[in-house]
Amino acid sequence: MFDKLKQLNELRKMKKAIEAETVTGESGDVKITISGDFKVQNVVIESEILEKNKLQREIEYAFNDAVKKVQMALASKFQGMM
Repeated sequence: MFDKLKQLNELRKMKKAIEAETVTGESGDVKITISGDFKVQNVVIESEILEKNKLQREIEYAFNDAVKKVQMALASKFQGMM
């Protein structure tokens, strides 16, 4: 029983650590910041004028960059815990 409580406590700590991790992905004039649980925290578009297709593409690339970075950060962070 105590082992299960200990595991539950460890899982809660891991969840908090994941949520606290943030990274920013960039592509061109677009920056997207996401948390470790893949929730978008901030979107910055630095150019005043971007054509629609380019803006859509830059948002896609910036988001994918951020996802890759958060996956790598979490893998690195929790590699030693497992």
